[in-house]
Amino acid sequence: MRGRFGRWMWLAALVVAGCDDGGGGGGAAPVADAATPDGARPDAASPDAAMPDAALPDARVPDAAPPDAASPDAAAPDAAVPDGATPDAALPDAATPDAAPPPDAAPAGSPCTPCAAPGDCAASGPGAQCSTLLGGGFCTATCGADGACDPGYRCVFGQCLPAGFRCDACAVRPCAEDRRCNLDTGTCDPRVRRCGACGTDDDCEQGLGCRPLGLGRSCLPGCDDDGGCPDGFRCDLGLCVPNAGFCDNCGGCGGDRPVCNFLTGMCLACGPGFPCPDGALCDEAGECVALPDGVECRTDLDCREAGRPFCVEGACMACRADVECAANERCDGGACVLDPCARLACQTGAACDAAEARCEGPGGAPACVADADCGDGHRCNPATGQCFRDDQRCDGGEAADPAAPSLGVCAPGGACIADPLDGSRTLCTCARTNPQDAMEPNEAHRIPCQPGGLCVQLGAQPGFCVRAP
Repeated sequence: MRGRFGRWMWLAALVVAGCDDGGGGGGAAPVADAATPDGARPDAASPDAAMPDAALPDARVPDAAPPDAASPDAAAPDAAVPDGATPDAALPDAATPDAAPPPDAAPAGSPCTPCAAPGDCAASGPGAQCSTLLGGGFCTATCGADGACDPGYRCVFGQCLPAGFRCDACAVRPCAEDRRCNLDTGTCDPRVRRCGACGTDDDCEQGLGCRPLGLGRSCLPGCDDDGGCPDGFRCDLGLCVPNAGFCDNCGGCGGDRPVCNFLTGMCLACGPGFPCPDGALCDEAGECVALPDGVECRTDLDCREAGRPFCVEGACMACRADVECAANERCDGGACVLDPCARLACQTGAACDAAEARCEGPGGAPACVADADCGDGHRCNPATGQCFRDDQRCDGGEAADPAAPSLGVCAPGGACIADPLDGSRTLCTCARTNPQDAMEPNEAHRIPCQPGGLCVQLGAQPGFCVRAP
């Protein structure tokens, strides 16, 4: 089934790439047969008769002679085209103005070409794999030094995976000049305006550079040593940095409308970090409205206390699930309560000691104090007494045999879940304290990875741990 599906996807990729020099497959063969007179030698027919161009309307081939309306051969190519449509109607380019022209078809076995086994991917270099991505199996190359990958790809578990885990998106179909490849979704998104969040300079509009600012990174305008920055900015190492240490793409909001709506560029009366006065709620339009009787909140924005940030049925709560509490806590009735062992998993043969908040072996000693205590391919977290896998995966969880020993576990608060790209393997979950800060160190995470791990998190949802480059 994989082989047939892979071949179909390869043909589809050729159509998307707009190739007109082969790949017509079986659909063009009857045209050539129909055009071969009885008794004629088979090679008397032109090979072009089997090409996709043979099915193009006359308007695409200006030098061709007009077909005989009575000739059955003239109607043969149109038989494969739905009524009222032309072959070009199936191409996505006309409906995708933000995409650059598709590249030529990649050689078989190169990254993002269909495969059934790693042996099909020799052209992707040593260590290439046949990875299960959205749409089937596709070749992926190993990451370079320090986790480096080609543009449009991201290093995950040693393999360069395409943006959005798709081989029909911007990893193989480059974006137009005024767009950027979103590595999370695989879509071509508008480049980020001034003060918008970014990861690299390529995310920003022309003339802007990406610079660490506040809790994240922002696109900032360039400047000369003699200045040239907007009001409220100063020139620092070639970029205009806001004097306040943070900025917005509304041009600067303040006074009674301090919140910037990054989508509309409008300043609002209320929003994150700027609640309404007591007795008022922040509505969906960012305006303060009167507070109804018996209602404490309408959305999370109305919950002003740092320890109760979630609005649940009109009341502000500290949590809705365990994952919203610290690693050594659990959620009980909307409140985070201390429970050191509730979310601390221990390897087989060890148990959690609540007083010490660590895994201990028989006799009350820490279950491990050095890597040698944990076996090959495993390391020790001496602070928790946990053994964990060097690749930051885990033993146990949804994909494991319940009877198998668990020799490598996740950091406190983390859960061992099935890998969405390979259900036979597992991942440890994690969560940053500030989901927008990709540079936040592991030890500052609300739910960290084991030592040497990196939390890959997209948005507010929990992320997963990988080995740091």
